[in-house]
Amino acid sequence: MFNLTPSETFKETVKIQVKTESGSWREESFTAIFQRSDEERRQELHNKPFAEVVEEFLVGWEMKDLQRMPVEFTPDNKAAFMRLPAAVRETAITYLRTNAGAKEKN
Repeated sequence: MFNLTPSETFKETVKIQVKTESGSWREESFTAIFQRSDEERRQELHNKPFAEVVEEFLVGWEMKDLQRMPVEFTPDNKAAFMRLPAAVRETAITYLRTNAGAKEKN
């Protein structure tokens, strides 16, 4: 069985290592909602800056703040997110890896 007409979007967990005030590392995560791209566009993206990939293909998220309150996907919240280099990098890498359709082993 194979679906030639997949949905326009897909979800994937993005994991980010965040340096804490004490100097240790903490893993944070959220569920990204990505727009799919075709193979030609996917190959073009490998030469683009991470921020450009995220700006174009991150179309939503399921995210909670440190108080476990939902973080709405708004232009202001996305702009704040885009100022976090590690988050942008890991989101772009996750998109490029998963949009290709290959599942990684745990």
